[in-house]
Amino acid sequence: MQAAEITERLKSVVVQTYGDRVGTFKLRSVDEATSKARQKARSQLSKEERLLIDRALVPFRDWLIERDPEAAERVASGSPAPQDIETAVHAAEDHAVAQMAPEITEEEVLLLEARLETGRIETVEERNRNRHPPLRLNNRHVRTMAWGLAVIVLGAGLATMATEVGTLVNVAGIAVFVYGFRKWRSGETTSNVPDVSVFRGGKIKRDGETQL
Repeated sequence: MQAAEITERLKSVVVQTYGDRVGTFKLRSVDEATSKARQKARSQLSKEERLLIDRALVPFRDWLIERDPEAAERVASGSPAPQDIETAVHAAEDHAVAQMAPEITEEEVLLLEARLETGRIETVEERNRNRHPPLRLNNRHVRTMAWGLAVIVLGAGLATMATEVGTLVNVAGIAVFVYGFRKWRSGETTSNVPDVSVFRGGKIKRDGETQL
């Protein structure tokens, strides 16, 4: 088997598994069973076979970088490739080793192939959607949450003197905190700027787009 054949086979696995999705590879970690299967399989390969796989992984790694515009831009600027690319290359190495090791069980083959074949890719859109704005006091919704916590603390103090009053204050504090938390989580920022007035229901999204 030639290095080019191994490279093309690994590319085919990625395309079949992830399609045209581009982003961050999310692969499962190496457990003890996979680690043992890896050691057993690699020990059965000759030095020439290991070098063959190493040569095949070089163009495969370049291909992974090229298909991801962000990774390609990062590497072009002189920075190292993203860690998830290196992780995917290691998973591909396990996959190639599983195909070449002569005396490993079907279960061990499945373990070595699974990391590359059962992962997922988190796209840029998904990654950005999962990010939340930082907890900073210059964010009005964070300040709202802080006020809510302060009211809850005040309610706890009042509860020692007047239970009913303390309970009502606590409920109010929780309501304020939850309101602020939901607004902060959504990433929305209200504004009193005339052309995006809160009195007209205007909202400024995090990306700066105006929504009326």
